Amino acid sequence: MDQHIIIFYVILACWGVATFLLTYLAMINRPEAIVRQDREETIQNAVMKVALPLARMLAPLHQNAINTPRGKDLNRMLTRAGRPFGLTVAEFMALRYVAIAAGAAFGWAISIGFTGEASPLYIIGGMGLFTILPGSRLKGAVEWRRVRIFRDMPYVLDLLVLSTEAGLDFSSAMNTVIEKGPTGPLVDEFRFAHQEVTLGKSRSDSLRTMAERIDLPELTSFILALIQAEQLGASIGKILRIMSEQMRIKRFTMAEEMAGKVPVKLMAPLFVCIFPASFLVLGVPIYLKAASGGLS
Repeated sequence: MDQHIIIFYVILACWGVATFLLTYLAMINRPEAIVRQDREETIQNAVMKVALPLARMLAPLHQNAINTPRGKDLNRMLTRAGRPFGLTVAEFMALRYVAIAAGAAFGWAISIGFTGEASPLYIIGGMGLFTILPGSRLKGAVEWRRVRIFRDMPYVLDLLVLSTEAGLDFSSAMNTVIEKGPTGPLVDEFRFAHQEVTLGKSRSDSLRTMAERIDLPELTSFILALIQAEQLGASIGKILRIMSEQMRIKRFTMAEEMAGKVPVKLMAPLFVCIFPASFLVLGVPIYLKAASGGLS
């Protein structure tokens, strides 16, 4: 094969990989920047500026999807993710159609570049690849949000402890967390719960609803203990201090576990990337010298 043709295909392959990575990164667009409780009028993500209006046009095809078991599960996932871009169940399902169409276009472009004609194999592969992107990004947003809430819990609990021990009631302590707490999904959830209480919903029901939205075992146990202490008339400050200490111990334990897993996770990159490169650097000169008879 001619050398220029090989270089052309290598450049085309690099272009295809770069296009996929850029598209994937554009769809990620930093989870902390896309997770919102309300619908967004201004969308910063360039990909979603195009995809979301198309998805909303197709959303009436699934207008009753939220009443189905699959739709209810998807709605819970969207709630746990913080409603990225204010997506509804119908819009998210329609977004998959847009992803399939984008995957077909991507596969067609790659097939034209590699084979010079539209290959069904490339098109089907692109469709399959892009079909899983919305679901994978939704799961990633849910996981990121839960990790961020878990990390913010000790600091938020400390603010609640200081506020209650300073003589404030729990509602005023929640307001202190909202004003002075770290920016993130946990403070946003407290703000939403505080607004519900202000509008007349009982505090226990509002906290239970918040626990259901987040679905984090540590936060759920904290809220249940808080509600039980309030019902029994126990000191909320003591409960908050105990929970804060437990959260710090658990976070430190999890950090130690993650640090212990690092050497195991490094084995795959070592064997796949570093060791072969080292063998090539050391072995190829020896082989070339041996092949030329230089070792005798």
